Amino acid sequence: MTFPRKLGLLMILVAALAAVGEFMGWALPSLRWFFSFDADPNKLEGSPWLANQGEIIGYGFCGLIGLIGLVMIASGGGFHWNPLTLRKFQRFQSIGRGYASFRILMFFMALALCDQVLVGKRALAVRMDGEWVFPAFVQSQFSEEDFGGEGEQEVDYRRLKEESGDSDLLVILPPVPWDATFDSDEFMERTLPTIDGLIHEADGREPFSGFAYCYQLDDPSKLLRKARIREGKPRWSAEVMGEDGEAVGREIWENGVVVESNLPEGFAVPQTGRWAQRIYAPLPPSLERRHYLGTDSKGWDILAQLYGGLQVVFKGAVLYIFLTYGIGIVMGCLMGYFGGVYDLVMQRVMEIMSNVPFLLVVMIITNNIGRDNITLGTILLVFCIFSWIGVATYLRTSTYKEKARDYASAARVLGAGTPRVIFRHILPNAISTIVTLVPFSVSAVVTGLTALDFLGFGVPDSYPSWGRMLNDGLSNLASPWIVSSVFATMVSMLLLITFVGEAIREAFDPKKFTTYQ
Repeated sequence: MTFPRKLGLLMILVAALAAVGEFMGWALPSLRWFFSFDADPNKLEGSPWLANQGEIIGYGFCGLIGLIGLVMIASGGGFHWNPLTLRKFQRFQSIGRGYASFRILMFFMALALCDQVLVGKRALAVRMDGEWVFPAFVQSQFSEEDFGGEGEQEVDYRRLKEESGDSDLLVILPPVPWDATFDSDEFMERTLPTIDGLIHEADGREPFSGFAYCYQLDDPSKLLRKARIREGKPRWSAEVMGEDGEAVGREIWENGVVVESNLPEGFAVPQTGRWAQRIYAPLPPSLERRHYLGTDSKGWDILAQLYGGLQVVFKGAVLYIFLTYGIGIVMGCLMGYFGGVYDLVMQRVMEIMSNVPFLLVVMIITNNIGRDNITLGTILLVFCIFSWIGVATYLRTSTYKEKARDYASAARVLGAGTPRVIFRHILPNAISTIVTLVPFSVSAVVTGLTALDFLGFGVPDSYPSWGRMLNDGLSNLASPWIVSSVFATMVSMLLLITFVGEAIREAFDPKKFTTYQ
């Protein structure tokens, strides 16, 4: 079986497993990413599109990947590499440092694909009364009542394991039993004063923005709601708590006023109260608490965030390479093959786009959409809009040279159509010129995503981010485990990518396989 057919079969298998897993209510490692494009959870009600956005996009991705796999299987002939290109790949394998770095990167990618098997707050398996359940691998949540507790909130599996003791209850947690985001450890509270109707920082100097907790005025221990505050006013979704401290519903706030709620009929909750912010002191590495690299200023586990950031980097790199090189290869081949007016027009378009400042575009998009509405796909789309130009430039030159060779003319004489000549004959001989760019493109994605998050123009807090960790570490130099962990991880990753890039560049050096006469 040829390589394209093997790849097509793999794509069909991945798409089928992802679709079946979603339909059956499973949460399969990595494959659940296909259905992670849910609508904004802050909106209680909306159109059918918003309500089923995650499923629609997920099944759409599965269908697209499966269709591409079918096309690759049905296409017949294989993708034949130029023998000279094969020799270059063999030389790459002979370069020890570069090939070893490549294998290490593939190992890290395999770890990233393990997903919740390695990192997450849900238990991998729980045995109770002789029955087994697997909370980490199902989409539904188990409540405290399911394990003999009280309340309908999701069970705390870390606490459940501590309380199991010598009982028949068995709880198996991931090696790192913490989520990458919004999973904090110990905290202390700081009161936020309300001045002129606006919730302010503890010092009262400026309006507060962040996540806060509202307590009843005459009973400071009674929690009323949890809400996000923007410029001193509650905004979007707020979780309302009942008499027993459990969540009873949600409210939607706009400009400090409740505009929608799904609270039980007759249930009333004061709109005013004492607001407080929870402060999480960075904790040093602790084997007892399973914080192997410590926590940051939000109480989030460092190792879990590094792992989540690694997943984001790999997802971003794969999507970036697929989109950027897919667009660049197609546009470059068409420009080099057809030439003429089409080539001139596209060159002018590329010149204009190459002079647009990338960071300014990201800042404009962030300010208009809102950082909380920015997704990884949005950032990558902006990356790809400007990054395909370099790939197209290289492919244009190579295609222009290759189309004049005898094999291309012979293919046209034998009746091969334009797409077949370009993508079956010319492309395998021209693509080796851009293979050397791939590692450095991955490096650009890593540094670009990190820099944007560090400057505050990247993805929201729901995404693990190395840039946000680096910023937090620089703000808390008294807790050196934060900045040292993320710095060591980033430097190691960039070094591995650089070693791979240097090895590929040396292996694909034309002087190694050229005889000058």
